[in-house]
Amino acid sequence: MKFRSMMAAVLAFIFVISGAAMAATEVTIWHTFTDDQQTALQGFADAFNQSQDEYEVIVQSQAYSGFEDTVYNAVANGVGPSIIFNYASTAADYIEDGLVVDMSQYISEDAEMQAIYDSLPEAIKAETTGFVDGGMYALPAVTTGPIFFYNKTIYDEMGFSAPTTWEELAEQSKAIYEKYGIAGFAADSLTDLMHMLIMQSGNEYIDMQNKCVLFDTESTLEWLTWFAENVQAGYFGLRPTGDYWSEDFNAKLVASYSGSCAGVPYIIPDGFEYAVAPLPNTIDVAWYPSWNRGPIVFNKDEETNRGAYEFVKFFLQPENNAQWAIAMNALSPYGTTQEQSQTYQEFAAEMPASLAAVQANLEVAGALPN
Repeated sequence: MKFRSMMAAVLAFIFVISGAAMAATEVTIWHTFTDDQQTALQGFADAFNQSQDEYEVIVQSQAYSGFEDTVYNAVANGVGPSIIFNYASTAADYIEDGLVVDMSQYISEDAEMQAIYDSLPEAIKAETTGFVDGGMYALPAVTTGPIFFYNKTIYDEMGFSAPTTWEELAEQSKAIYEKYGIAGFAADSLTDLMHMLIMQSGNEYIDMQNKCVLFDTESTLEWLTWFAENVQAGYFGLRPTGDYWSEDFNAKLVASYSGSCAGVPYIIPDGFEYAVAPLPNTIDVAWYPSWNRGPIVFNKDEETNRGAYEFVKFFLQPENNAQWAIAMNALSPYGTTQEQSQTYQEFAAEMPASLAAVQANLEVAGALPN
């Protein structure tokens, strides 16, 4: 009996050891998505896990408030996620301490993934490597951007169409203020608005080598003054009463504003019709600030990093990328998705006006150093 007990213990020990050796490497995703987006992300994780047995992707929802600080503190202490979804500029905070993975080391050895990456527009490619050392620390999954929301009822009463130049926007805003006593225009993101004015007026942004700005020019001052004078006259709004201008727009306190295409669900017009249009994209140079959000992989051990990359590759396959774009109500930046996914083609054929307004400017999209 002792011999049997000993053999049972040995066999159990061998089973535990061999099971541990065969256990899948865990890859953890932290996110703040809700509803359909969370469901879609979990679906991709489940499908990836079923497609192979080397890695297991675990999806964990986190609190939206303070998310970026939570991630940074966790990653810096070695207990954070393998992947988050954010903009390339977020990845820049992790480079100096070697906390984020340069994806080019994997893509350069993977012809399939290289083809997907090569199908990106040049400006978006530039953003993926627009870091201090030229590494590829972020990959886009979807593209959105700012668009022009306007009170169509007021515009129709004034005989206006959506403006195609900034000067026209200012003239319309002045006329609206004089007739209705409200600001004609405002911007959710003054940073993005100024980027547009700076770049469209023919300036460059930053000299990365010498670490100095390049927008200290007469034309920048001219457009900053233009904006300030319109604010001071009451033609442009400066600060919303809430967090975003959509609330003031709904209440007819402002006639138009620049805001994210994702803001459509927050437009609940009070007794008027609204419409959307592309923002002006040219002063002297054509330029538009597309917003490209996708996976950022944090540096763990080589096996975990490889697993995170394999999930990213799976996630960016044309059909999967199409499903994610639909869940995010966003555009896919990948030519492979646009050309190979029938799902995406059907989505694009009936594209919401908000996304069409972004699409109209993507040919002149540019990237700033992260």
